[in-house]
Amino acid sequence: MKTITVISGKGGTGKTTVTASLATLAHNEGRRIVVADTDVDAANLALLFHPAEVPAVPFIGGELAVVDPDACTGCGLCVEYCRYGALSMVDGEIFPIVEVDPLKCEGCAVCTLVCPSQAFSMHDAVSGDCTLSSCEIGPLVFARLGVGGENSGRLVTQVRKVAADAARQNEAEMLLIDGPPGTGCPVISAVTGVDLVLLVTEPTPPGISDLRRVLALAEHFNIPAAVVINKADLNPALVVSLTAELEVQGIEVLGTIPYDEAVPKAQREGAVPIDATTGVGKALRHIHNRLQTVLAESTEVVGGTLPSHHQQEALA
Repeated sequence: MKTITVISGKGGTGKTTVTASLATLAHNEGRRIVVADTDVDAANLALLFHPAEVPAVPFIGGELAVVDPDACTGCGLCVEYCRYGALSMVDGEIFPIVEVDPLKCEGCAVCTLVCPSQAFSMHDAVSGDCTLSSCEIGPLVFARLGVGGENSGRLVTQVRKVAADAARQNEAEMLLIDGPPGTGCPVISAVTGVDLVLLVTEPTPPGISDLRRVLALAEHFNIPAAVVINKADLNPALVVSLTAELEVQGIEVLGTIPYDEAVPKAQREGAVPIDATTGVGKALRHIHNRLQTVLAESTEVVGGTLPSHHQQEALA
């Protein structure tokens, strides 16, 4: 089984469009796949794949302080020591007591250490949920953060674990992961140990700057990388220079996708935009075919990247 994570240096580059299209094309070829949406801050693959409704499993992301109002004496010592401002004094029936703001509490438990009346205890905090569902293309795993939930990467790891278990049970040929944007902890959790990271970028100065940062991340973890350039016709000259720059680094551009307003229109209608236009569909099919070829070819790592066409010829 091959595991591929699709990521981008910034949001809005078309990462989810590429992920959904590659998954659909693989399914249409009869391949057994599992798809995971690890962009838990804004999980939206389910909007395109319309999975069956199943109960979500709560995710415990840490602990929160809980105060027993009957035990609290209102001394205020905990308020003084709480560095996150999660504790405050409120009016009680007899004297002021402490109240906990769950959105500010970081679970450090200092209140349990300084409270002379031992009025505090730590309880599990549900910060989100994880769902294993099914759709037309196969199993789909996704998660959502709760209000105020912090995405530290732990929920991403949980999504990947559930997806990997589903892939083994279904004897899947591919686990395709829609990763979060950026280079933070959630991204690291989404790419660790995968066979390939597929980086989606756009030909703009901010897009290329973010691409370089994500490429550095992949190289740091010695993960093979390939690139897809979306909205390529917005700046053809920049596409040419970027492709040349990547070729020097031994990083292959699997393909380019033209910009077309029919793509966001299809997404708004809850459809995978493979056939939204002839140009976009043809480009996505080329990228899919090239990806399958790359995965089947040598995966020897050269500087954390897959060998390019020229390097593959040299290796041969």
